[in-house]
Amino acid sequence: MKNYFRYIKIGIIPFLLFILMNSFYIINEYEQGILLQFGKPIGKSQTDAGIYFKTPFIQNVVKFEKRILEWDGAATEIPTKGMKGKDQVSGIQSNKQETTNIFIDTFARWRIVDPLKFYTRVNNERSAQSRLDGIIDGKIRDKIAPKYINDVVKNSDSIMLEALNAVSQELINLDIGIEVLDIEIKRVTFNDQIMPQVFDRMASEQEAEAAKFEGQGKAKRSEILGIINRDVDKIISTANKEARIIEGIADSTSAALYAQTYDVDPEFYELWKTFDILPSAIGTKSTFWLSTQNYPNSNIFGTRPNVLK
Repeated sequence: MKNYFRYIKIGIIPFLLFILMNSFYIINEYEQGILLQFGKPIGKSQTDAGIYFKTPFIQNVVKFEKRILEWDGAATEIPTKGMKGKDQVSGIQSNKQETTNIFIDTFARWRIVDPLKFYTRVNNERSAQSRLDGIIDGKIRDKIAPKYINDVVKNSDSIMLEALNAVSQELINLDIGIEVLDIEIKRVTFNDQIMPQVFDRMASEQEAEAAKFEGQGKAKRSEILGIINRDVDKIISTANKEARIIEGIADSTSAALYAQTYDVDPEFYELWKTFDILPSAIGTKSTFWLSTQNYPNSNIFGTRPNVLK
């Protein structure tokens, strides 16, 4: 009899433990879940961390991520209005509309805000990613297609904000328990077939811009050189004027000294001037002989004999 009860305890205790372990479930901080009974959701979603009870064997729990999830779509080819030329930049619209396809590679961040709606209308994260592919790609295409490539690159933040608002409104209308938090552009590339043409056009525009700046630089250089030459001419003319004034004063002072010297001793002045002029009159290649036969009566220096005595 004792063995009989012992066998009963051995069989009942594990069964009771199994039932007890299946009578509750745990929701972690990064999780949220819903309770299913025979495959159908019952009650409300459990979004707070804690321990919750359920009926064993009848009810089960489906858990979803509470953290922010990543959506990384494939690069999508989108037609645009092409590169904005100089006439469009200045506000003059061109009659010819150029269409250029570009590849837009984007990513987004999303999360599950209502597990019950998410389970009943989307079911799992893979299906949610597929739904987001169509919604996000479509809204990005709608916002980028009517714009120039220049504006897409320059104003990417505002364009992605417009796309985010459109996606959010679409998700509100669908009411599938998903919220998109942010959409960003990873990369913008051109079609391989038109890449050389685009680069050639960009190079020609940059060359034209460089020629414009070069012309402005040359004009500025000519202006600066003109100012410099004018200032140099002014400085030289002022210096020449002052030099002429100084030379005139020096000449007048020298003439006054010569006149004063001449008045003091005219004969000595005449001899001095003779010595000053004679080398120039004779020249450097002339040979000059002086004789002592008629000295001191020689008048070679243009002086009277009594001057040399």
